[in-house]
Amino acid sequence: MRDRNVESTVKSAEKADASNPGHVAAPFVGAVTATVKAGDRVEAGGTIATIEAMKMEAGITTPVAGTVSRVAITGTAQVQGGGLLVEIKAES
Repeated sequence: MRDRNVESTVKSAEKADASNPGHVAAPFVGAVTATVKAGDRVEAGGTIATIEAMKMEAGITTPVAGTVSRVAITGTAQVQGGGLLVEIKAES
């Protein structure tokens, strides 16, 4: 039986906006560690995070060059596929 008086303390994960090229999303479920911080300059194709799932590790890259405006995860975070990881302000 579920107690409806208890609120969840788990934050709902923010989803990346697929129409925004500056939103970098997790490609699948896994443990993600960001390798950039707000203010860092990144090149298109550069690695901005690593994801580990099923004992395999892969790099997550950015499709655009620009400046990291926000990192949406803290430390190493368990994320769902499509979850927002990093926002990048693209260069003009």
